[in-house]
Amino acid sequence: MVATKRHMIPVIAIAVLALSTLAVSSFAADGGPTPAGEKGNRVVGFKIGAYFPDSSDLENFDVGGHVEAYLEGNISRNFSLGAALGYQWTSNTTTTSIPSGGTLTSFQLDQDVNSTYLLVTAKLMVPVGAFEPYAEAGGGFYLTHIKESSPAGSLSDQDTSFGYLAGAGVNWYFTKDYFIGLGARYFWSETKDLNIALDGLLVDVNLGVRF
Repeated sequence: MVATKRHMIPVIAIAVLALSTLAVSSFAADGGPTPAGEKGNRVVGFKIGAYFPDSSDLENFDVGGHVEAYLEGNISRNFSLGAALGYQWTSNTTTTSIPSGGTLTSFQLDQDVNSTYLLVTAKLMVPVGAFEPYAEAGGGFYLTHIKESSPAGSLSDQDTSFGYLAGAGVNWYFTKDYFIGLGARYFWSETKDLNIALDGLLVDVNLGVRF
């Protein structure tokens, strides 16, 4: 499971970049109701997708998910600044043993790692027809809640961290105001006191509107 998950990360990232190139080369000539970047200075949108943990601390954790709401302001046709509020989650179930009366007693341990994050991003865009390939970079703060549960009880803790990110994707304006897109973003972050690396890949689809 771990090896498969890690092999998927570069494949997904390459697929997103390839999709951007294919979309522009195949369909940009047809344009759209309004070329991207020619109307509106602000964008608001919503993302939903998968979280692929990629740190040794979370190597046995399942593929999780994430949701995000964001607001961007276009400084120019090719550059924007934005802010985002999101939530990501992943979990793991394992079997562990403890000594009890001279024997080992096995029990199931459930682990959950959930983070609420606030990001600031900068985006470089290259509008071509109704398509808008982009690259982004940024950083922000993560509030992470860690919980472990077993038949013996549960323990939980929370911690904060700073992280930074880089990503790419493409948006398609299917009307003059609304767009749908596909993106991938890799981020690096480690909790301050608990020293848990949250690093991983976020892959999502997004729907937005400019105004």
